[in-house]
Amino acid sequence: MQIQIDSREKSRAIQKIVAEFERQNVKFFVSKLYVGDYINLERPLVIIDRKQNIAEIAQNATSDHKRMKRELERLDEMGAKMYFLIEQDRIDGKPISGLEDIMLWEPRFGAIIGERVYRILRAWQHKHNVEYVFCSKRNTGKEILRLLGTEQ
Repeated sequence: MQIQIDSREKSRAIQKIVAEFERQNVKFFVSKLYVGDYINLERPLVIIDRKQNIAEIAQNATSDHKRMKRELERLDEMGAKMYFLIEQDRIDGKPISGLEDIMLWEPRFGAIIGERVYRILRAWQHKHNVEYVFCSKRNTGKEILRLLGTEQ
């Protein structure tokens, strides 16, 4: 397996991810990706777009909606599948079991509410070939390798 990491990923933010790749002897390089943040060159139509938490994907779904729409259209043109890997596995101390749990999310600031974000993400899921996966930050590297290496 050889992983391509999007060059727009901040090196400080992905140190633990890269360390996991190195620990598992997975080759990787950094270069700009057309869509998403991570791909396995052996399976380039499976893409991961990493989000540091629910707040980031909520921002993408609301304020950055036009930009995300363009990215999802590029995904469709490619005929690819994208996993949104969200680095948050709990809301108010309770484990996240699925996308529906986003309805319980309440931001610290602003008027975005979890139910609105849920409806947008659900619409994306129906219209595009996307899935949402939640994980703890300490397991992000392992989760990327699992999704790029074994998922169909």
